[in-house]
Amino acid sequence: MTKQCEKVMNNFLELDKNQKLPLHITAHLLFCKECRSKVRVLTLAEKTCKAPLSVALDAQNESLLLLMKKIDANYTAPEIPKLSFRKWIISGIFMILGMFMYIFTSAFLSIRSVDIAFYIVFVLAIFAYCSLFVGSNMDFFVKKIETQDVHIAGLKT
Repeated sequence: MTKQCEKVMNNFLELDKNQKLPLHITAHLLFCKECRSKVRVLTLAEKTCKAPLSVALDAQNESLLLLMKKIDANYTAPEIPKLSFRKWIISGIFMILGMFMYIFTSAFLSIRSVDIAFYIVFVLAIFAYCSLFVGSNMDFFVKKIETQDVHIAGLKT
């Protein structure tokens, strides 16, 4: 290990969690296979070490309920709301049907002066629909992203 490698590794270890890598460290890691491998192993070790600390417990877990009863005798487990996409699907279908109805009625009426205005309204409606859907179900998407398998240096986490 050269002095430059040692300096880069020390700089890497001094970085805070999720801090962006400076340009000189990134450039060195691109060209130095040994340091790149060490960084991958260190990143994998950090993820492995923090995994037991982030074990999720169900709100209905018996040991959790007993602990909460010791803290507060009047504690009752919260009800977990059920996630239903029925309203989103129905409103999406109505939005698509509205667009098709406009296409067919504009073909028969042949009013071209308002076409651009209606297309802009449709684009804004689709944008609002998608934004509200993702925004109101953010916890669902975050859980799906976190559960994807990550492969680092041939090791599965």
